[in-house]
Amino acid sequence: MAREGTLIGDRYRLLGPAGPGTVVWHAEDERLDRIVEVKPLFDEPAPAIPAPRAAICDVVDEDSTTYLVLEYPGARTLTELLDEHGTLAPGLVARFGARLAAELAAAHDEGVLHTAVDPDHVVISAEGHAGIAGGAPAARAYLAPEVLDGGFPDFPSEVYSLGATLYAALQGLPGAEEREPAPHPVAEAVLRLLHPYPTARPTMAEAEELLNSVTPRPPVAPDGGARRGVAGDYRCV
Repeated sequence: MAREGTLIGDRYRLLGPAGPGTVVWHAEDERLDRIVEVKPLFDEPAPAIPAPRAAICDVVDEDSTTYLVLEYPGARTLTELLDEHGTLAPGLVARFGARLAAELAAAHDEGVLHTAVDPDHVVISAEGHAGIAGGAPAARAYLAPEVLDGGFPDFPSEVYSLGATLYAALQGLPGAEEREPAPHPVAEAVLRLLHPYPTARPTMAEAEELLNSVTPRPPVAPDGGARRGVAGDYRCV
């Protein structure tokens, strides 16, 4: 049975369901370092299987199940992805969250605040790369408590905004909503960015390390060499 961390076709690492109540998974193509969607095909009559909306990249047989590997949508805002999926897989959130934290940490090293960290300004590519677009300040739901109380934005408040954005990706809730105890290591890491006291939050560089620490990693082959793939090198056409 497929579960988070399963390797399909010795190549596609399942990161988590693509949304609540769906059989489609987000996965990392470990050969090409990109994000794809993986859909199992069950024993159903052909007419019952809808045509995929995305291009087919690969077809893999694993443990008596056939999987379609689908092209991940092109660069889209996090808001657009959440509108479609509701929530995103924890492994995917950790992956792009670490990249956002690295970008923001570099800016903090130069004394620069972005001030627009929320799902409307986060852009994610098919390769899982993430960036922050400029524009209006972050939505109120993603501002730190001290900013809502009239304080000026600073580095700890931007850490909070990143945490609120990633929490929304995990739970489908705005950053200001009441938060339940975290059931997943990625959620636990994100909650550390959301500490109500600014001095108790990690720095942005520490947030990058924290998110990297909970990003799924491929296991090392017993001989120390690279894993050999058995799935075909299909191109999405």
